[in-house]
Amino acid sequence: MKRVYWRPRAVSRTALVLIGIVSLVGLLLVEFWKVNADRPYAEEKLAASKLANRAMRYVKGTRQQIGPPIDNSTDPTESGIVGLPMSSVTSVSGVLSAKRTSINPNFAAVIVDMLKQAGVGKGDTVAVGVSGSFPALNICTFAACETLDVKYISIASASASQWGANVPDLLWIDMERTLAEEGIFTNRSVAASLGGEEDRGLGLSEEGLAAVMAGIERNGLKFLDPPTFEDNVAKRLEIYRQGAQGQPIKCYINIGGGAVSVGRKAGKHTLRPGLNQRPTLRLGEIDGVMQVYLTQGVPVIHLVQVVDLAERYGLPIEPLSFPEVGEANVFKGIDYNKFLVSAVLAIILGCLYGFIRSDIGFRLLSGPKSKTKDGRPEPMV
Repeated sequence: MKRVYWRPRAVSRTALVLIGIVSLVGLLLVEFWKVNADRPYAEEKLAASKLANRAMRYVKGTRQQIGPPIDNSTDPTESGIVGLPMSSVTSVSGVLSAKRTSINPNFAAVIVDMLKQAGVGKGDTVAVGVSGSFPALNICTFAACETLDVKYISIASASASQWGANVPDLLWIDMERTLAEEGIFTNRSVAASLGGEEDRGLGLSEEGLAAVMAGIERNGLKFLDPPTFEDNVAKRLEIYRQGAQGQPIKCYINIGGGAVSVGRKAGKHTLRPGLNQRPTLRLGEIDGVMQVYLTQGVPVIHLVQVVDLAERYGLPIEPLSFPEVGEANVFKGIDYNKFLVSAVLAIILGCLYGFIRSDIGFRLLSGPKSKTKDGRPEPMV
């Protein structure tokens, strides 16, 4: 037996106006009653930022001991992590605003957020390419991995761009060694390259090359100097594979714009800052570690264009005082009240059903004495 239900031949303008008013009022209520809520993984993010803050403070003390004195005209937060405008180990030019913005322990929370989005969890293994150009981001990356109990295999470039870790006696590989010796981090890089152009120290003077080599030797790191660019990429992938000891690489983190990691052709222009989860180049254009991993289905975190990343996550640009831990949108933010949103949606759906699907709305609007024939319900089979 077929069921018979009633439906008006046309929805009245009054009903449409009423639905519109209900929807508008609901929208205003939802927008007005927002809540300040914790972001996902807030506890882990805060712990990572605290660890990064501790590491940065320790590096500042080391810089004060080694020198040269901190110049507050270029390093207004007096972090000791902003380097020199030029030194023998300076490989390429750098952007001071990016270096200043990177001096923020809350970037560790940003990296925790990206790792979680990439599906990385406790006990997983990640590969890391760190750069002397951004020691603060290196610290935040290590802090994020340590906090999440993630095994990280790191390869470093020893030289640095302007304003990076370019104090000859305090290279990034010196910083990470002292942080491990102090027990702040449990791990450090397993190998290092010269860095600079083509990752072979091109552009460094003989004095600079000697200083970088001395740094690699005093830190007891394996020296990477393959004969060709392609061999360099292959060697790094092999080191990561061996370090993983049979476990899959769940994510690759790149810091800075090193050609071996990013690629020297189209890769520099197609990979976006932050988390990348899909390959962006054709197979014949792949020439960097990042693109190789992406084609294998491994997510990549690309830490470049620091100012853009800071704006995206609500971190200050070139702060004049050292940032406080926990002050960023990545920890807390204004969100919609989920209960209110659900209630408003239910009311709107109820109105749509009542005025369009059934005759309830028609009866309410027409009243008991209405004799209008044009809009009365008709039996529908």
